[in-house]
Amino acid sequence: MSEHERMLVQLGEMLSKIARPYRPEDDDLPSEVRTGLCQLGFPCNELTSREELIARLWARKRTLQTAIQPEWGGPGVTPPTAA
Repeated sequence: MSEHERMLVQLGEMLSKIARPYRPEDDDLPSEVRTGLCQLGFPCNELTSREELIARLWARKRTLQTAIQPEWGGPGVTPPTAA
């Protein structure tokens, strides 16, 4: 697994932890989630909103996905259809 792919997996796992529905009284992220975010390069504190973090995580994930996604070379490289 490449470093980009590993980062995509980690971003997906972190998004699943913070983007799920939550009660208003659970707005603060647990310290282990904040620590994980900092390790991924997303420093945050108690005042950082979930919405801001989700937007930043998705932006990084989109950037990585486009970086590892092969470009389509046009009709010349499209395999023939089945007869």
